[in-house]
Amino acid sequence: MRQQRHGKINTPLAAVLLLSATGALGWWLWYSGLPPFRLRQDGIYATGNGARDSAATATLVDRPFLDLPAPAKVKSGYLRVTRVVDGDTIVVGDKERVRLIGIDTDEVPPDRIDPNSAGWRAALFVHETLKADPQVKLQYDRERKDKDDRTLAYAILTDGRMLNEVIVKEGWAKTMKIEPNTKYAGRFAELELEARDAGLGRWAR
Repeated sequence: MRQQRHGKINTPLAAVLLLSATGALGWWLWYSGLPPFRLRQDGIYATGNGARDSAATATLVDRPFLDLPAPAKVKSGYLRVTRVVDGDTIVVGDKERVRLIGIDTDEVPPDRIDPNSAGWRAALFVHETLKADPQVKLQYDRERKDKDDRTLAYAILTDGRMLNEVIVKEGWAKTMKIEPNTKYAGRFAELELEARDAGLGRWAR
C-alpha cells in the first residue's frame, strides 16, 4: 500500500520532468536548424546552419533605381515607361503604377538587395527589355485596379510583343491566375512550363 501511494505521488513529477526534457530537446533541434524544425525564408527545409550562414554571407547592396530614359518619340496610343519597380510592376507617366496581369516574379526588398537574387535579375531583365524604347500600350482585362490601387494591365511593346508574355517565356516569372482577370492564363501557363523545362531565368539549374 505504501509503494502504491508513493507511485501516485511521483507520477506528476515524472510527467513534468519528461515534458521539460522533451521541450528542451525540441528547442535544441529547432535552434540547430535540423529538418523539419527550421525552414529557410524561401520555404525549403534547411539543413544544419547552412541556410543561416548563406543568408548572413549574402552580398547586399543599396537598391539602385531602375529609371528609364525618355523615348525619342511616344507613339500614338502608347505611354512612356519611366521606371521599373520590379519584375512585374512598372511606372508609366509621372507616377501610375502598372501591375502586369497574370504573372508573378520574385520579390525585391525596398532598400538592400542581393544582386544575384532571382527577383532583382527579373527586374533587370524588364529594364533591359524596355530600355531601347521605353513605352507601352496598355490593354485591360475585367478589372482595372487592384486592392493597392495599381493599374492592372497587359503591356504591349512597340514591336508588338506583350511584356507579360515575354517575362514568363524567358523564365523570370511564374503564372498567377486571379479571377476574373484570366484572359491569357492558359497561354502563360504553357510558356511557364516551357521555360521550366528549358531551365531559363529563375528556373536555371
